[in-house]
Amino acid sequence: MGVGGAGMCALAEYCLLCGAEVSGSDIRENAAFRHLKEAGAEVYLGARRDIIARAGLVVRSSAVPLSDKEVSLALAMGKRVIERHELLALVAEDFDTVVAVSGTHGKTTVTAMTAHILAAGGVDFVAHIGGAPVGMGNLTVRGGGDGRLPRGIFLTEACEYARHMLALRPDIAAVVSVDADHPDCFGDIAEVRRAFAQFVENCPLTVVRAEDELICKDAHLCIAADGKACAGGEGECSRVGVCAYETHPSLECEDAQTVTLTLSGERARFTLPFPGEHYAEDAAFAVALAHSLGVGVREAAQSLSTFRGVARRFERAGEICGAEAVFDYAHHPTEIACALAAAEGGGRRVLAVFQPHTYSRTAAYITDFARVLGARDEVVLLPVFAARERAAAGGTTADLEREIGRVSPKCNVYSAVSLDDTLSFVKMRAKEYDRVMFLGAGDIYDIKDRLREV
Repeated sequence: MGVGGAGMCALAEYCLLCGAEVSGSDIRENAAFRHLKEAGAEVYLGARRDIIARAGLVVRSSAVPLSDKEVSLALAMGKRVIERHELLALVAEDFDTVVAVSGTHGKTTVTAMTAHILAAGGVDFVAHIGGAPVGMGNLTVRGGGDGRLPRGIFLTEACEYARHMLALRPDIAAVVSVDADHPDCFGDIAEVRRAFAQFVENCPLTVVRAEDELICKDAHLCIAADGKACAGGEGECSRVGVCAYETHPSLECEDAQTVTLTLSGERARFTLPFPGEHYAEDAAFAVALAHSLGVGVREAAQSLSTFRGVARRFERAGEICGAEAVFDYAHHPTEIACALAAAEGGGRRVLAVFQPHTYSRTAAYITDFARVLGARDEVVLLPVFAARERAAAGGTTADLEREIGRVSPKCNVYSAVSLDDTLSFVKMRAKEYDRVMFLGAGDIYDIKDRLREV
């Protein structure tokens, strides 16, 4: 249930490859939905009592509530109903080595980069990725044969929403970033840190950022930008190795960067075809994880020169009235700040178009959203994408518009009422900009298909 989601689609496909009969429902069709249909799954919109009756196991996305019609039918029939993360944990049990990438920001890119490196290095693995890497699928399988799946390495994202990552018991774990992002699940940042600390507890190998407070107690390797040290000082971090990186502008392309990385006494210099220090940090994580799985540091780093990215992560999508159109999944103030900083490199003028994601997140971080977005001369806001939530008091687009007006009164805000309205307004304003950046994790991405008509 909710089979069109990135993580759900990958798990459904894995079950198909294992020989199971798979069905799936959702409220709308998308590319993942159609891919599963072609792969042999029985997918449909709405609710089907006859299919629920045949099911041996029912798996629901977190976006599908217990009050959903199909969930209610399954429970009434006495079916076993579990959530996505529970199926993920069952799948992970099939493998010898589980590599789990968690963290508030960046886990999809790190997972996709690591899969890219492993594939380039000839390593057999199965990867469960919460996005669509260019040239790979949400489920990527390399190796096996004779109808058998490889059972050595399982690489997966581990989402912190509702502490779902705690269902996994990884052999290698990465915590890419620690930030407050789910106010409906965590009371404060201290709770978030405790959850990640529990995630890495007793893990044989843990990789974290140097800035995060977990590392002195639990980490074995920290990722550090040039000149930054592990928190706590050498005495407390005697067990901690360091993967250090530094970035430089690329002479080959304005939207690329040169990264120099040092790990285990090896030094590698490579071109990363994406701007922004957050991408360089993600690359360092991926190299460190791949190296722990047997890939050489230089080999791993050099392979990232051919990494083509992930859909909705700084995805260039042609032009709109002379301005380049870029889509990014950023839906948290920290992510938006990083995405816009990367897009504005070289002095580019960027029009930010943002769709808030969930009322609770918008309400909890409304001043941070206002500061980041209001730092521009102009911003376009869409109605909140509710996702798993119902409309609530506070956290609306109107609230965010008022907060931007309070924090940054010089910023002009246009509040669109629909995707069509958004596109019409952007077409009028695009000629004043070098780039239009569409930000958000909701259906704002549907605008991409409409750009062909512009």
